[in-house]
Formats: sequence, structure tokens, C-alpha cells
Amino acid sequence: MFLFLCVALLLLLLVFLGSRKPRGYPPGPPRWPLVGSLPYLERHLPHKLFSRFSSTYGPVVGLYFGTQPAAIVNGWEAVKESIYNEDLNGRPELLLLTLMYNTTRRGVMFTEKEHWREQRRFVLHHFRNLGFGKRSHEAVVLEEASELVEDIRGAEESHNLQVMLGVSSVNIMWALMGGTRFGHKDKELQELVSTLNKMFRAGDVTGGLVSSFPALRYLMSEDSEFNTLFAAALRIRQFLENAIEEHKNTIEADNVRDFIDIYINEINKNKSNPDTTFIDDQLLQVCTDMFTAGVETGSSTVSFAILLTTLYPLVAAKIQQELDEVVGHERLPCSDDRSKLVYTEAVMNEVFRLRGAAPITVPHKALKDTILQGHRIPAGTTVLNNLYSVHMDPDYWVDPEIFRPERFINPDGTLRKEERLIPFSKGRRACLGESLARMSSFLLFTALLQHFTFTLDPKTPIPDTEGKSGFTLGPPEFRVFAKPRF
Repeated sequence: MFLFLCVALLLLLLVFLGSRKPRGYPPGPPRWPLVGSLPYLERHLPHKLFSRFSSTYGPVVGLYFGTQPAAIVNGWEAVKESIYNEDLNGRPELLLLTLMYNTTRRGVMFTEKEHWREQRRFVLHHFRNLGFGKRSHEAVVLEEASELVEDIRGAEESHNLQVMLGVSSVNIMWALMGGTRFGHKDKELQELVSTLNKMFRAGDVTGGLVSSFPALRYLMSEDSEFNTLFAAALRIRQFLENAIEEHKNTIEADNVRDFIDIYINEINKNKSNPDTTFIDDQLLQVCTDMFTAGVETGSSTVSFAILLTTLYPLVAAKIQQELDEVVGHERLPCSDDRSKLVYTEAVMNEVFRLRGAAPITVPHKALKDTILQGHRIPAGTTVLNNLYSVHMDPDYWVDPEIFRPERFINPDGTLRKEERLIPFSKGRRACLGESLARMSSFLLFTALLQHFTFTLDPKTPIPDTEGKSGFTLGPPEFRVFAKPRF
């Protein structure tokens, strides 16, 4: 009997300790021993769930992903305070990187402190020199737009634009990174695009159950979400490893071809420095960061833009009228046209607001104890900034669920600059690829609307415009017919 009471008291103590939250921690769902708040989370569209949490608990919601403390930040004021708080600019450990590199501190997206600052400066400097998001890279985007138009024009059946746009996005990014271009019918390229789509849809911005209990991956089937994600990540790694090895075998130090060449030269220059961050694994993960994020966000944004303008044909017609007046039919739209294509630019802004590829930021981490909206955020806490809650705030946007590009046009007909439109986040941890994503999305989208009028294939199910969850928000599966305009 005494032993039974001791065991019972021990269990009660463990339950008590496992359900406690730190003093001053933000309010949120209950914390259960071991699993934390996971029973209250949903895999589908977590950004919408997090917004609902804020109506119950306030702008900063405190919960636990298993045993890991986490804070969800909702609303403009709280998100703004969070993304500009230097103490919240760390990155939590990522199980996927641990399994692949025996460390989470590789690349530029998931590093922190001085390692991150050094790599971020290097990557930004050299990508910009190569034309990243600038007019010097525009020719590559226009070449892809031209071939995409011809591919669509030459087919009679309906199109899966998500796949076709993925092919274009790979080539746009790879021109900077690897210095070559794939043919649109290249089987390896198409398989790579399929792998990227699987990888981003299988991911979970909260980390999922396996991140809290890594041993579970051994009990899961091969087609489980985590194992699908891991297999896809390994396939992308293999592709990039092969490309890097080929560059090493053909590099000429005085004849730099692309970013991989630049980085290999930097590795060679720092070989005698035992403290250098410029090593082979770092190059591989930097390439992975830039390649995967750049391809996914670009193709998803344009796919959503085509879907929404197909569902709102009057919007598509206004875009086409503006394109006809400003650009005509003799050439493709270019960056110089953007300031004149006010309505079209407003449509793109509305797509970014309504269906931005990253409704929740890449996870941040508290580098030390700090205060957010009056709540204590302990060091090591994972912080997720819910950009969706900013873009869909009914008190500010009035009718946020409605696709209404006019909200970004001033009464005098000029484009309205909106501080609360932050699809790529803000602050030091803002997306590195914003300039390229905006340029390539605009040029691909306008080329398609210039040449075609799209209608949904009636033989396929009506798409759910809410999209598909994952590491990012992906478009639903849909097919369209493309009627040439000239």
C-alpha cells in the first residue's frame, strides 16, 4: 500500500511538473506532460488555427510543442514588435538538419549569431553581384517566360501550371547558382520539381510530432509525412552534391561562372583557418536554402495568382486591358513596365496578402529571456510570427476574405504602399529572396495573362482556394485551359 501511494504521488508530481508553465509565460492551451499542447494543434492550415487562438488568449499565445516552449504571435502590433526584437532572431534546432549533417547550424536560413551574420553578408553580396532580383537577371526570367508561353500555346489539353511554373522557377534560380539551364522536357528537372513539391507539402512549420519524439520516425511507414520529407530532402541534397562536385572538377579560379564557383573559391581561400565557417557542408546547405525556398515561393505565388484571376474573370480582363495599353503584343512585359501597370501590381499585392506562400514565418528562437507584449519569453522558446493574422485582420482590411485588388490603389490612381503587407516578413530575418520572388512572379504572371485567357478544366474538382499546408502554403491541384489572345 505504501509503495502504491509513493508511485501515485510520483506520477502526480510528474503530471504537475510536466503541465507547469513559467511565471509570466503567455496564456494559451493547456500543457500536458510530454506532449505539451500538441493535442490542440491541427496539421491543416495552422495559420488559421493560430489566429483563432488569439481571439481566446490574446496576441501572444504560449504553448508547448511536446516539451519545447513555443509562442505564437498574432496581429500587427505584436508581430512588428517580435520581428524587430533582436533577442528573438535565433533559430530553433531542426531535426532534419541534425539527421543530415549531425548539426542544425548549417546554411543561412537556420543559423544564428555571428555564423549567420557572416554567411548572410556573403550570400547577399555575391548573389546581388550576380544579378539577384536585378535587371541584369531579368533576361533569364524573360527567357523562361517566353518558353513557358510557347509550351502552353503548343498543347491542346488542359495544363497543370504548378508543375510548369516549377520548371521555370528552377531555371531562374539555377542560372545564378549553377550557371546552366535545363530544357523544360528534361526528366531530371521534372522529377526535381515533383520532389520539391512533395518536400514542402510534407513539412510542418510546427515541427510535427517527430520533432518532439525523434524515435517515432523508426516506427512510421515509408510513406509517412516525415519519411516522405526526409527522402525528398536527401534527393535534393544528392542533386546539389553532384552539381558541386562537377563544379569542383571544372572550376577555374579566374573564371567564375556562378555562385557555387564563388563559394568554392572562398572555401579554398580559408582552408588554413580552423575557425572558418566556409566549408563543404556549409556550401551544400546554403545552396539547399536558396534553391528550395526560391523555387517553391515563386511557383506557388504565380499559381495562386492564375487560380484567383481565373475565378475572378473581371479582374483578369482588367489586367489584360492594362497590359494591352501599356505593353502591347509585340514584346513581353518587363520590369520597366511595373510602375505603369498599377492595377496589375495591385493584383499581385492582393495575391501576396490573401495567399502568401509563407503565412507563418520560418521559426524564430529567443536567444535570451525577453519580453514580448508584456509577457515573458524564456530563452530557447520557439517563436512563430503569424503573418496571416496581419493580412487578414478585419479591423484593418474591412473585408479581408474578399479578393479585391482595388484596396491597393489610391483615389488618384497611384499604387498604395501598405506597411502591413509583409508576405516576406521584415527585420533582419526577412526573406533573402524577396527581390527575386517579386520580380520573377510579376514577369511570369504578366506574360501568361498577356498571351492567354484561362478557364478551369470542368472535368477536375473545383479547387479549394485555401491551399495546402506544409512548410509553406501551396496552391491546390487544379488544371486550366489556355485560350490564346493573339
